[in-house]
Amino acid sequence: MKTAYIVLKSPQEQNPSHLIGRFSGRDESTAILVEDGVYQAMHMDASRRLKDAASTILVSREDLLARGFTERDLKAGKATDYGEIVESIMEHTERTITL
Repeated sequence: MKTAYIVLKSPQEQNPSHLIGRFSGRDESTAILVEDGVYQAMHMDASRRLKDAASTILVSREDLLARGFTERDLKAGKATDYGEIVESIMEHTERTITL
């Protein structure tokens, strides 16, 4: 079952990769990083764990820019607009879990 995991917290607050691995396989998982969750894609260890846990990592471009970072700062994932995130959830996933 294709699952989207919406990650809201920074790596200092949460390690979502173990929960992603527990609920679905890597090929069935998409990590969507919003709010402070965008820090997950810029932290070396956290980004490596996410790449191991999810086949796709989408990073909110708006939240990234709001925190003073750009796409060049990402160690994992693809900077994506909210419209593309919503489309990914609605068109390509069967369930969504907020972490």
